[in-house]
Amino acid sequence: MNCIIRQCNVGCNIVVPEADDIQMYTREVYLRAIPMYRDYGFRNLEFSHLMRLSPEDGLAIRERCRECGISPWSVHSEHLNEGTGVNDYLAVQRHCAEVADALDARIMVCHLPNLSPRFDFERAKNILTRLADITGEFRLKLAVENCLRGDAGFIIRLVDAIGRPDVGINCDTGHAFLYETQDVAGLIRRFGKRLFTTHLQDNFGENDDHQMPGLGYIDWFAVVRAIRETGYAGPLMMEMTGGAVKSRRTVPQLRKMDIDRELVCARAYLEHVWEKTIVEKKEEICAPVL
Repeated sequence: MNCIIRQCNVGCNIVVPEADDIQMYTREVYLRAIPMYRDYGFRNLEFSHLMRLSPEDGLAIRERCRECGISPWSVHSEHLNEGTGVNDYLAVQRHCAEVADALDARIMVCHLPNLSPRFDFERAKNILTRLADITGEFRLKLAVENCLRGDAGFIIRLVDAIGRPDVGINCDTGHAFLYETQDVAGLIRRFGKRLFTTHLQDNFGENDDHQMPGLGYIDWFAVVRAIRETGYAGPLMMEMTGGAVKSRRTVPQLRKMDIDRELVCARAYLEHVWEKTIVEKKEEICAPVL
């Protein structure tokens, strides 16, 4: 009996420490970083900090990705915080979508509005529906990220109420473990077909450490099994971080861990977990009928 199993594909957001700490992600920074991420073994990337990029910059970055055999999988858009008008926010989101379109990205990740009260359902539905109208113009899928306690169930309700096939969820495993439940795999199963992309990162349940998968308390074998069960066919996207977040990590020694080591070790670990779950599935599928 033949058992065809999809090859593991680990992706990551681009982190350049010297740019990350001062929020200076420019065209030149990305053009220099992309070949480095190719050498780390990544074939899918996420781009953040888009406000310093123009659509023309996006085209140049897209070309560098093409030269390096890399696909721009997703972008992370800006947040709506207190004091920012909704129309101003949507104008910023349109800029992010224009850059994403130039990059030829498939997914735009967003957070819930950072407004009080946080769980105003009708307000959130209205804002995200208007945002989905923008991303839809550019043939982008919109993935709403779980962040704080209570977000996950609220986002599931929102996505279902919006009822569009191009609106789904980005699962941030570190946020889920810290703020929602230690059963991250169970939450992923709840997301189910709504899962559009991931931010895979780890912690010890005390701070949002943004550590490499495997360097924390999350059960990654259970997480990968759950992701596979949803039918998700995209890359396993990680979300690493620069010095500003690292400085708050629970374990002081991990605050100085260099990004090169984190990226290489994290990709190797996720590939190991993936292969182990493949062996389990293959044995299950190919087991002889007694």
